[in-house]
Amino acid sequence: MSLANKAKNAIKNKVKTKVKKVAIKALKPFLPFILVIGLLFFAICTIIDAVFIQEVQADSSDMSEVQQELRAKCIEKADYLNTCHNFIVKEPTNNLLDVNNKETGKKIEWSHLYALMTFHNVADGIDVNEILLDKVAEDFTSTFIYEKNTIKIETTTKDEKGKEKKTTKEEIQYLLTESDTIIGHYKYNYEERTIENDNTKITKKVFISEELVGEQYERLKEYLKNRLNIRESDIETDIRIIIQAATRLLKSRRKHWVATRKSV
Repeated sequence: MSLANKAKNAIKNKVKTKVKKVAIKALKPFLPFILVIGLLFFAICTIIDAVFIQEVQADSSDMSEVQQELRAKCIEKADYLNTCHNFIVKEPTNNLLDVNNKETGKKIEWSHLYALMTFHNVADGIDVNEILLDKVAEDFTSTFIYEKNTIKIETTTKDEKGKEKKTTKEEIQYLLTESDTIIGHYKYNYEERTIENDNTKITKKVFISEELVGEQYERLKEYLKNRLNIRESDIETDIRIIIQAATRLLKSRRKHWVATRKSV
């Protein structure tokens, strides 16, 4: 190698070294922040990876036999949690009865349980299994409270002579008045209305609005604080991770179920 080339290489190396030193010096104050962001990003990616690995394929073959069995256990457990502590006023019932299906969107889903178990696995390295499922379920029993509503249906008919005849019958329907689940504690408001249509007059209670009592996901927040010792400053972020994970997982599985049913 000629002296000219050696000189050029020496200059290049000196420039590279100087640039590295300047870059390191400039970034040094930000290294703790970069490290925290990196760790947080890694934790979130790990959770999402663990929960949504199923989404890489359109069918359920991406889930192992063990995962399929655990999912079935989660479904069974969620069904139990949604029906084991329900009341018609003060009388126990093991059913979901609301005529408007207001329980939809308020129930605990199997995916909530699955996501929480995965969170345990990532946070503490606890095996995702039926034992952990039972422990998680202890804190998430749902409560749905109903009232009986009598619908009065009055029908007016005319006989051959044009004389009016009124007949009245009654039907019972169940209205959800209160729900307390993983989603939150809600109360439901109704008002009585009379609806007339041709020769029929129907008097019944009609849904008006729902009201959140307390905080949304309050029970989940307490669970993360008490069971997983999550810091107050991290609670909201962790709740979002779990709920988004559960929602996406549920949609993915529902999509597969609908596709399967259509192909049958």
